[in-house]
Amino acid sequence: MRHTRYAFALAGLLAASLSAQQPAPPSPAPAASAEQPAGGLKDQVLKETAPQAGQYSYAPGGRRDPFISLLVNVGPSEGGKVRPAGMQGFLIQELALKGIVKDQSGYIALLLGTDGKSYFARIGQRFFDGVLVAMDAASATFRQEVTDPLSPVKTRDVKKSLYSSEEARQ
Repeated sequence: MRHTRYAFALAGLLAASLSAQQPAPPSPAPAASAEQPAGGLKDQVLKETAPQAGQYSYAPGGRRDPFISLLVNVGPSEGGKVRPAGMQGFLIQELALKGIVKDQSGYIALLLGTDGKSYFARIGQRFFDGVLVAMDAASATFRQEVTDPLSPVKTRDVKKSLYSSEEARQ
């Protein structure tokens, strides 16, 4: 019991001597004004999280920075790319194959987008995350770009069929 009293006393003296040697902590930043900046929440968060001189800065290396608010990147984007309007902005999983037509130049796919509009697409048509690579009378094949950084494959083929019974067999 006597040794524990000495240990606590020694720890108290050590803490007191260390606090006397360290410089005083910096004064708190002035309070923010009642006005919101013109840029809004995003600009305020970016200003507050900007690295100061002599501070540690995080190098994400292609990963999301865990110290940045998730509210900053609100919007229709995928991995920093902004989705354009029309067919080029649709993900392959968002498209529904509604029909296939054949003319002199080959097959044309009738696709239904998430906006409720129908679109015509030929082989080579680019979408947000892939391209239409093949068609026959009953199905269309898309080559989708895989965005998972841990996946060893960078593309995969997605086959959409006109008939749901064919998709169930695959």
